[in-house]
Amino acid sequence: MLDREKVGRAIAEQRKVKGMTQKQLADLLNVSYQAVSRWEQGISLPSVDMIYDIAQTLETTIDFLLNGHSEERKIISYMDTGLDVKKLYIAKDRLSNLVTKNDMLFHTRYSDPIFCKMDTSGMEEPVYVFASHVPGSKERFAMENGYDREICIDLVSSAANNLIRFGVRPAILLAHVVCGNNDSGQILTMGEAFKEACESNGIVFAGLEVAAQAVNYHSGEYKISASIIGVIDKKEIITGNQITEGDVLIGLHTEGISSLSYPFIKVILDRRPDTMFAKIDGHHVFMDELMKPNNCYVNIISELNKQNLIHGIFKIDKSLFHRKCYDTIPKGLGASISISTIPIPSLFQYIYHLKMMDRTCFIENFSLGINMLLAVPKEQYDRAIKIIENYHQCYVVGSIEKDDEYPDAKVWMEGTAKW
Repeated sequence: MLDREKVGRAIAEQRKVKGMTQKQLADLLNVSYQAVSRWEQGISLPSVDMIYDIAQTLETTIDFLLNGHSEERKIISYMDTGLDVKKLYIAKDRLSNLVTKNDMLFHTRYSDPIFCKMDTSGMEEPVYVFASHVPGSKERFAMENGYDREICIDLVSSAANNLIRFGVRPAILLAHVVCGNNDSGQILTMGEAFKEACESNGIVFAGLEVAAQAVNYHSGEYKISASIIGVIDKKEIITGNQITEGDVLIGLHTEGISSLSYPFIKVILDRRPDTMFAKIDGHHVFMDELMKPNNCYVNIISELNKQNLIHGIFKIDKSLFHRKCYDTIPKGLGASISISTIPIPSLFQYIYHLKMMDRTCFIENFSLGINMLLAVPKEQYDRAIKIIENYHQCYVVGSIEKDDEYPDAKVWMEGTAKW
């Protein structure tokens, strides 16, 4: 006959080894914390099926739970891997409080799938749009130099802009972090940054899921990513088919620098480490300017879209002259861009004047402070600019033109930059 007190002591002992509270164990088993308390006090016994679930959850053996002798436990616990499970669960509990309170979310328990619903009323053919994003090559620089908050905000902007460039308003974002035995404060700061960036752009924050891997990551190390979803009526998707000759190109200003440009920055910092703390304009520090998050354009483009002021959107990944950015332009047309109209930000002027690359290399690998171009009807571009300027800086940088000599050129340069 099973000894209820022995079983109870074994459950309590292994629960404490895992750094769990009775409530946390109860939540994982989908039972009440009172049930766990009664087991541990020897008042009642778990069912046979529940004994198996307890052993799996506490990462022990059924034999250990039934015989109650700790010396017979033959498994390695998470404590042996260096992971502070108690600290992890405290962090997860705090992060759960950051989830946006919204009717679209009706189940967001950590480690479970996210259950959500979105409003498709009035849509003839709803299309759900999903994407996953990582910060790119500047993530390690952010991690090593304490820009944890900035890299999270930058990731939200990147993910949201990737949807809104097709006219899709992002609805829900779930962030992920794989890390070592991180300080709870660092993880909480990252969660707060994700929440702030999401909610300021009307995006529901579904939480920050934490996967702690002390055997693979040192304390303070991490890898972040984000999954984002939106819905749009198929007929409203911005495909570029509306782009016509004469459309005006408006550039949306951004802070910071693209992750795709960062490998060049890494070489600069390796060869000229003195530049890291240099004042680029007598006031701002180079590394601070590098790590400013890129801007998010969800609110701008949503408002322009409502007023039918957008014919096409081009996301500038690293260069205004990267042909792939303009693939949606109809055949026979191209983007004629005059960089002489662009006020080059101090950050990019500083990089150029380091004289570590020639002009062609620089133009082909840096965005000059523009992260997105909008093609708007010529007769309404001034109206579009007034709307954009309520949110953000912008510049007229060119137009959509025909190029009879090179019909497949897609993009070309007019004028020279003002340095």
